[in-house]
Amino acid sequence: MTGRIDVRRQAVLLKKYKPDIIFLQEIDMYTKRAYNKNQLYTFSKYTGLNYRAIGTNIKYKNGFYGDGILSKFPIEYSANYLSPLTNVSHEQRGILCNKITFGNIKVNVFSLHMSTFQDERILTSKELLRIISKINKNEPIIIGGDFNVGVEKIGFHKYLFKPQANYPEYEILKEKFKTINNTENTWFSKEGSGCIDSFFYSKHLQLIKYETIKSEVSDHYPVYAEFLI
Repeated sequence: MTGRIDVRRQAVLLKKYKPDIIFLQEIDMYTKRAYNKNQLYTFSKYTGLNYRAIGTNIKYKNGFYGDGILSKFPIEYSANYLSPLTNVSHEQRGILCNKITFGNIKVNVFSLHMSTFQDERILTSKELLRIISKINKNEPIIIGGDFNVGVEKIGFHKYLFKPQANYPEYEILKEKFKTINNTENTWFSKEGSGCIDSFFYSKHLQLIKYETIKSEVSDHYPVYAEFLI
């Protein structure tokens, strides 16, 4: 929001919350606009979370662009699934899946960045449930990211937010998961703003608290959630 790309400053902000896992979207690796740096490594370095994984969805200006996961605990397994497209000209999005282990506990975490087209968001929600259907039912699942609900692309890097009483992409996920039900705006632009970043989680998990973190380090506010596992 200040016109500066400063991943270190973003990481330092997140570190204050002592997170065990961080879900990241719009991560650049070695692109020109990221000064040929590996942004995921920078996040890892300044948050102190040494286990990391990235899902690269597209090649962009000599590098890669996608979603990331940082973890305090070992990542046992990582896979990136490309989200369904209804038009080959649309930006490719992804669903990054990681299985994280601590002690005898295995937690499946998904970092995702949904499309700016509602039909593709609905297909992605259905694809996410298909992927999750293969996971052991006793293993907790947490899904975090930029869901882009209510967002409509109106031009090159121009978007509008149109709030709805119910979002069909959310309703699909609610069949299997609980959500934190945050309502504060998490995304801001000249064209619009809205609450589009959130968490979904297994129904047997206990949500302790959640918070939308007010900041100026991004055009999105980070969302913090604490679970008892």
